[in-house]
Amino acid sequence: MTTELLDFSYGNTEHDLSRVMKSMKLNVLVVDDSTVIRKMLKRVLTESNLPFDKIYEAGDGRQALGALDADTVHLVLCDVNMPVMDGLEFLETVRSNPAWQSLPVLMVTTEGGEASVRRAAQLGAKGYIRKPFTTEEVKDKLTTCIQSSYPSGR
Repeated sequence: MTTELLDFSYGNTEHDLSRVMKSMKLNVLVVDDSTVIRKMLKRVLTESNLPFDKIYEAGDGRQALGALDADTVHLVLCDVNMPVMDGLEFLETVRSNPAWQSLPVLMVTTEGGEASVRRAAQLGAKGYIRKPFTTEEVKDKLTTCIQSSYPSGR
């Protein structure tokens, strides 16, 4: 069985998204050891006009697991390179928990290496966002991820 990581090279219109999701509200977890990157991603999420409700933050994979235990999360944006527990370890742990197996995770990374991308795909990442990123790139990838993960609304 081959696992492919979606590259989300195309965007969808907000009209299509609103038609699919109606009144859906999603909680998002942003995981990155850089407070600057977390703030940038939070700003993008807030300004995206996508159906986000609460935005949680974690500085590494271990903190992110605690956030998943404590709160309802519908989507994760996770850096690959972090101290304590990196993004790939986090993703592997998430996929080993039956309660989180279908949780959509987008990897955010400066890692362009094929091995890292392939490993994320094997672990079940829904896609990746390369740093540096633009607001439009993040929004397009989020839109595609949400539509594929929640096709008829939650």
